[in-house]
Amino acid sequence: MKLGLQTFTVRALMKSPAQTEETFRALAGMGIRHVELAVDYLSFPFDAASAKMLADILARCGISAESCQIKYKTASKNPQKTAEYMHILGAKYVTNSVIDLKLLTKGRAAVESCCAQLNTLRDKLLPLGIELGHHNHHYEFLKYEGKSVLEWMAEYFKGDFVLDTYWCQKGGGNVLTLLEALQGRVKIMHLRDYRIEPFGLLSGGKDAEIGSGNIPFAQILKQAQAAGVLFGMVEQKTKTPMESVRFSLNTLGITEGT
Repeated sequence: MKLGLQTFTVRALMKSPAQTEETFRALAGMGIRHVELAVDYLSFPFDAASAKMLADILARCGISAESCQIKYKTASKNPQKTAEYMHILGAKYVTNSVIDLKLLTKGRAAVESCCAQLNTLRDKLLPLGIELGHHNHHYEFLKYEGKSVLEWMAEYFKGDFVLDTYWCQKGGGNVLTLLEALQGRVKIMHLRDYRIEPFGLLSGGKDAEIGSGNIPFAQILKQAQAAGVLFGMVEQKTKTPMESVRFSLNTLGITEGT
């Protein structure tokens, strides 16, 4: 499994082309060679020109865009355009950002309907060389008829899953058992820790730098490797993105210039 970064982490440092290049150069200096672009948070249009600009910046920095996280509404509006955007970047995987939250009040049948929509998008992207996966939050651990939303999705959705360690922990899921249950269907993971703080007990834990929380990453990384996960993307919601990225990378054994 190759390690990289989900650019949601550094979204505040990517407001212009010049700032984006400066940010990617700094990340490359930390040892980042792979990214998943959080397209929903980019300050640039979702079009071929922006894709070319980003591709050129990444190439100059020695970084590969492996996947793009895109909301269903954006990706499905014009699948051909989505595939063109991906091809320009050289990325193969589209990650659906979030499940339609309106459906979560309507039970299992609504989850099946959501999966049918995702399957239609997948069927349009796959012949164009693009694979579709779904990124979980804690919502997917709601249960209907004895099964979690994620379990129903595993049954109804034909694509892959992008497991997020923090959201799995927050939802009460177990990443290790999920990797086993979804064997062969997880190509990308989002890696961030879950830390409980003394004054945050009522609201639950917060996402944190890898190695500063209670998620067993040594076990998870070993099992992810065995399960065929291709990319583990560090991600965090943080007010100190570069410092937080450096901390997580050091925990994972990625040091300056590697």
